[in-house]
Amino acid sequence: MVADRASFEVQVSKDGRWATETIVYKEDEARALAKKLLADKKCEGAKIVRNWLRGDGTMVESEIFCETRTVKDDGPIRIVPIDSIPDEKCETPDDFMGDGARNVVNRVFRNYLDKQFLTPTELMHSYKELKRLQEKDSLVPSAVDRVAQLQTKDGEQDAKSRGQEIFKSIDDISARARRVESLKLPKLDGSFSEMMAKIAAMGESEDRDYLAMVVLSRDLMNVRNWVGKLERLCNLAVADSDPHALEMLDGVIADVLGSNVVQDVLGWQPGLGAAIIAMFDLAAGKMKVQKSDAGESAEVLNRLFAENKLPVSRAGLLDRAHRQIRSPNPLNRTEPEKEGEEFKRLMMRTLTPTGFASGAETAEALTTRFTRLVEQGGSAGRKAAMESLFRTLPDRAFGLIYLCDMLTTPYGEEHAATISELLGFVFRSRALAEFCDRTLPPKDRMMRATNAHRAAMASQFPAETKTQLAEHIDGILERYLIDEQIVEKLDHHESPLRDRAVRLVQFCAAGVLPEGKAMTRARQRILGLLRMPNFDAHFIDGFTDPMRAQKALRDFHQLLVKAGFG
Repeated sequence: MVADRASFEVQVSKDGRWATETIVYKEDEARALAKKLLADKKCEGAKIVRNWLRGDGTMVESEIFCETRTVKDDGPIRIVPIDSIPDEKCETPDDFMGDGARNVVNRVFRNYLDKQFLTPTELMHSYKELKRLQEKDSLVPSAVDRVAQLQTKDGEQDAKSRGQEIFKSIDDISARARRVESLKLPKLDGSFSEMMAKIAAMGESEDRDYLAMVVLSRDLMNVRNWVGKLERLCNLAVADSDPHALEMLDGVIADVLGSNVVQDVLGWQPGLGAAIIAMFDLAAGKMKVQKSDAGESAEVLNRLFAENKLPVSRAGLLDRAHRQIRSPNPLNRTEPEKEGEEFKRLMMRTLTPTGFASGAETAEALTTRFTRLVEQGGSAGRKAAMESLFRTLPDRAFGLIYLCDMLTTPYGEEHAATISELLGFVFRSRALAEFCDRTLPPKDRMMRATNAHRAAMASQFPAETKTQLAEHIDGILERYLIDEQIVEKLDHHESPLRDRAVRLVQFCAAGVLPEGKAMTRARQRILGLLRMPNFDAHFIDGFTDPMRAQKALRDFHQLLVKAGFG
């Protein structure tokens, strides 16, 4: 019978996710059940999906009913007791709407925002939502008090006066939102930049960017789950080529990623360590999206990260990853004895060719985590963690980069003597195989040593120490060039002059050597070739097409400039 080909899936919403409650085969029965579910005041929503089995065996789905609502909850909500905030204070209402300030709002009001499915952007651009927050328990006073205390802990200002300044800015933000509440603005039907152009054409005295965020907030408030908000924002970001529009969308995507939607994007993970690694993968645009519970949104988000279009969201995601690294939660809850192995796996994922993923922030977070793997506590434990982490790194080149990073953290001030002691291991590395992982290809080994050289020169070590480190690494590289005859192999006399010259200049231009004795040795070999009589004529020998010969010569001279020959 035809009726047997239709079924009706009744779903309910909980914490922003839809889950199937039951499947029935009569539409009136499905509607009666949905109505019954909605009679419960705690039900966030119900919908009916009609499944139609076609003659070819395929199933067609269509939504025939959906109703969602905000569940009234009069229970107490508490702020999240944050312990860190950006160094710079917000002085104006616009400052409070900046990326760093919204990140603080996201963290301190996390419990409230998750219940209401609101981003800080929506909250700050909606008078009704902001007023509702201000009337909810003592959330705002508690948050202001906490932030004021953190911002005045150095004693430059008292917490009470700072709190009054913050309250004044909140009042200004609220008054601004109220002024535009009744303003008729264009809907977000097309691209974000097109909507901004329509606002500009209105000739309103209010700032265009602010009104654009009001429109976006109104649009997002109709989506009552995090995955839906993320999907909406990612689709807008993909569809827009305007850099400023993308920059604004990036900030709101960062807001959404401050929620528990990250768990949906990452999908099931065996433990905290694996989840943090997945966050680093996502931030780099390299996450395996097959595990994700966010569907197409995860694929689009991953692509946007890969294309470096979301710098603010990337910073926010990595900030979250670093806070998880510092947390006391085990990396491997099911097998505590493998905590050390999981830490090493996490540490290796945070390493890039030039050092840690986020430099000193990553190095400090890993060291804090390592303090839970050593027996000592307090200052002795932090010292032991630094020493152990230094020895856990793949080689002394990464070890030097680690020390340079740690010098800029609170660990550096507390344990400057320990850092100086660990530098001894760096100076005791006399050959490149001792300084860099000997399993690396020659080019990668030289590049790693050069990156360590750059880190040392940019570090906060005293000038004398930086000079000693630079000369030591340069000496290692020069000895490697001599012992392995790197330059001689590139300048093989049986090869044509053009090939020899190009190989040598490409080597100097590749960035595998720092300025110093090693680079000078390679350049001297090139200069010897350039000073040959009639070099240009010999270089283009073999070309039958004059145009191709001239192009080859021009390309070579451009390569010479890149290699530092002027």
